[in-house]
Amino acid sequence: MNRLKRGSASLLLMAACTGFPFFGKQSPGRGTIKDTGSTDVRVPPRTVMEIQDIQYDGWTLSGRVLVSPETGPLRLDRRLISWFDVEIKRVSDCRYGSVKSIHADVFPPLARSENLLVLEPGYWYGHTVRFGLFDEHFTGLGPECVEADIILLSFDGGRIARQRIRAVRPPQQDMDGGTPLDGGPQEEPQPSPDAGSP
Repeated sequence: MNRLKRGSASLLLMAACTGFPFFGKQSPGRGTIKDTGSTDVRVPPRTVMEIQDIQYDGWTLSGRVLVSPETGPLRLDRRLISWFDVEIKRVSDCRYGSVKSIHADVFPPLARSENLLVLEPGYWYGHTVRFGLFDEHFTGLGPECVEADIILLSFDGGRIARQRIRAVRPPQQDMDGGTPLDGGPQEEPQPSPDAGSP
């Protein structure tokens, strides 16, 4: 009886080590796989990312994300949805560090095959993204200068590229579009034409 138990245990151990059905079998055709210790993920190609035309008004930060793979095809969601395909992290005041800002959880429509873009090396793809970081009721107007990390994710959800950016908001204007409200130089009032006349 003891011999039978040992034989069964040995057979079970061999099956687990060799990838016998139900024990660690990988599905075919998953491409390059990297062992992360927990789950298998696609290894994205080395990628260049640039952020151009950065705009910041004290409430919203926007910019054009441009991306190009260097070492192989890159799978992207062509929509490049803000907060989902392109994330923003570590928002801070350029001078004082950490600042209170809004972090949104976005649940976009499910990705479909028509949303998949396979970008080859030598080609660029770009899309404008917008992040509402500050709100009148929750955070107030954002600081004059902000820094943040922009992170690009692949179609499969893996991090592809990260870049730290800086943006400065233009000086605030008063309601009639005249002088700055932030302590800038102001014009002296001019006397009326009939002032001082007899």
